[in-house]
Amino acid sequence: MVLSSRIRAFAIFCVFCLIISHLLIVSGSKVSQTANPERGPEVIFEMEDPAGDDYGPGTYTYPTHKAFAHPGLFDLLKFVVSYDIQNIYFDFTFKEIVNPWNAPEGFSHQLVDLYIDNIPGEGLALPLRPGPNVAFSRRNAWDYRIKIIGWGGTRLYSSKDEKDSDGIRSGLRVHLLPDKKTIRAVVPITLLGKPDRMWRYYVLVGSQDAFGNDDYRPVMEQADSWFFGGGRDSDADPNVIDLLAVAEGPRSQGEMLRSYNPKTGAFATIYPVGPGAMGGFPPLLLPAILAALLIVGALLIVRIRRARQQ
Repeated sequence: MVLSSRIRAFAIFCVFCLIISHLLIVSGSKVSQTANPERGPEVIFEMEDPAGDDYGPGTYTYPTHKAFAHPGLFDLLKFVVSYDIQNIYFDFTFKEIVNPWNAPEGFSHQLVDLYIDNIPGEGLALPLRPGPNVAFSRRNAWDYRIKIIGWGGTRLYSSKDEKDSDGIRSGLRVHLLPDKKTIRAVVPITLLGKPDRMWRYYVLVGSQDAFGNDDYRPVMEQADSWFFGGGRDSDADPNVIDLLAVAEGPRSQGEMLRSYNPKTGAFATIYPVGPGAMGGFPPLLLPAILAALLIVGALLIVRIRRARQQ
C-alpha cells in the first residue's frame, strides 16, 4: 500500500509538471497554428514593452529641435504578429506618433527595425551594414530584416544579401492604423513563410535620419537639434532608443544596451523575444526536464515491481 501511494503521488507530480511547463512556455503570448480567413488575421505572438523606456541604455535624451518635443515618439508599447493565408502583419504601437514632415505612411520620426530568426543554424550575428550599433545573439542569428521607415523606404533584407543590397520593396505595405498610434507592416507570406512558435524577434526602435548610417539618427554625448544625447561619443554607442524586452533581469533593455564597450568598440549584444522566450527559459528546456522525470519514474516503477516479485 505504501508503494502504491508513492507511485500515485509521483504520477500526480508528473502531471503537475506537465501543466506548469505548458503554462510557462506559452505565457506572455497568444499562439495560433491555423489562420481562419473568416475571422481575419490570427495572432501568433504579442508582447508589451515597458512604458517610458525610450532612453536606450538608460541615459539617452531626445534631440532639442521642436520637432522632437513630443514625449513618447520612440516609446514602443506593444508588438503584435498576426497572419492570414496571404500576409503577415507586424504591428508596432507607440505612445505618440506625429507626422510633421507629411510622410505618406503617416509617420515621420520612427525607424522600426525588425530582425527575425526563423531558420535554425543560419543567419548573421551582426547587422548587414552599420547603423544600429548592436550585435545579435549567435544562438539566434537573424535571417530576415524588415526596415520600416517613411517615404517609401521600407525594405525586406535577407542575411544572405550583399551589404549594398537594395532589398525587396515589391509587395510590402506600411501604414498607420486608425488608432494613430500603431504602425503596421504587411509582408506577403510567400516572402517569409508561415510564422510559427519557433520564430524569434528583435524589435529595435531608432529615429529616421537620411544622413545617418543606414538611416539611423546618431547618439552623441550632448544632445543638439538633430542628435540624441546621453552617449559617450563612441562609435559603439547603440543608436537604439527603445528595444522590445522584458522589464527586468539580464535580458532587459538597459542591461543589454549597456553591454557595449566604448574602449574596445565592441557592440552591445541583444537577445530576441518570441513565444515562450520571455521568461528566460529555452523553449525546449521544461519539456526536457519533464521527460527526464517521466523516465526516472518509469525506472522507479520497474524497480518496485521487481522488488515485489522477489
